[in-house]
Amino acid sequence: MKKLFREYALLTVFVFIMGGLFLLDLCFTANPYSELENRKLKQKPAFSLEALASNQYTKNYEEYINDQFVGRDGWITLKSVFESALGKTENNGVAYGADGYIFNKMYDPALGEQRSNGTGFGGDGDGSAALPVLNQAQLARNAGFLERFLSGYDGHVTVAIAPNSYAVLSEKVPANLPNVDQWKAVEDLYAGLDGENLTKLDLFSPLEEAAKTRQVCYRTDHHWTTDGAWAGYRAYCEALGLPFATLEELAPLRREVPGFLGTYYNKSKNFNAQADTLVWYDIPVEDVTIDGERAALQPDGSRVEVIGLYQKEKLETRDKYAAFLYGNNGLTVIKSGNSKARREDGEPSRVLVIKDSYGNCFAPFLTYSYDEVWVADLRNMTFKVSETVAENAFDDVLILYNLDTFQEARNFSRITY
Repeated sequence: MKKLFREYALLTVFVFIMGGLFLLDLCFTANPYSELENRKLKQKPAFSLEALASNQYTKNYEEYINDQFVGRDGWITLKSVFESALGKTENNGVAYGADGYIFNKMYDPALGEQRSNGTGFGGDGDGSAALPVLNQAQLARNAGFLERFLSGYDGHVTVAIAPNSYAVLSEKVPANLPNVDQWKAVEDLYAGLDGENLTKLDLFSPLEEAAKTRQVCYRTDHHWTTDGAWAGYRAYCEALGLPFATLEELAPLRREVPGFLGTYYNKSKNFNAQADTLVWYDIPVEDVTIDGERAALQPDGSRVEVIGLYQKEKLETRDKYAAFLYGNNGLTVIKSGNSKARREDGEPSRVLVIKDSYGNCFAPFLTYSYDEVWVADLRNMTFKVSETVAENAFDDVLILYNLDTFQEARNFSRITY
């Protein structure tokens, strides 16, 4: 035995370590969810001879072990430390910029072609590693769905495509990061839209201007900050000639929650990431319903009572942004007495916001410009937009997406008639 250990010392140590980790894995209960990665973890698969024979059981069990091995979060952090020491400046589709900012990567499709033929960026000649490129095909399809909606609806519509952080904070983006020109992509999209009652809202300029004095994008998350959303809200109201709530008026309602680490952090696992402060405004409202009920469905199937605009207990978790409007629900209807404008006929003013998650921290501000704010998320709707606009009179319809989401959305067809 001693001779065996001397001759195969490294192998023996390795076997003991792996065996010890295996035994520890058997002793610990599987975690259902990773707070570090903000996702559900694989659970132990059920055994059957059929699954074993088809190799499905071993595949599922390997995924389970990968998600559940002992000290997993610590190993992930250790990996990030080593990568940082080696000078790595990107990981898992995101890149590290100045002042703690992490940026998504979305390249021009031409770079993918150059990579495949061995020229230009990448240049490995085989194209085996997929590049995060702008999905022009899906972008064109969604633009087509949007055109169909505009042609079938005779009310006023505002289309507002928001830029992602790297398009706003160019001075903090890593040098030579070959990201797509988002300004041009949105300009091209807008150029293809037409309608007498259509407003094409520029959100680039107001965000760039606001960024000179306030933080408009999170360091570690893909959303705009609440201050960034307010800059977009002001631009929207000014474009439509609507009254709006100023930051001075909102100041007494401002609340701050430190320690927010978002989706870019979840991808990169950057061990020295700089947490952000999440801002929300304790705006009073009269009534909020979600999909016709005063209860919000949770990921685990349970329901929580809807009280106001925010699921405040979420502010104490890692996924703090989920507090806004109780997450992404089908149809949220907000009624308040905050509106600065009144219709001459005495009827309540209404806006329908068709949005991605950028709209969650944006919509509360609209209560100062409309009596009722209807917020629809196409990802979770169980009805057609055409039914909603046919059954309810809206003063305005706002379609609010960030470009990254809009160019990959697979459910935008639900906006059509």
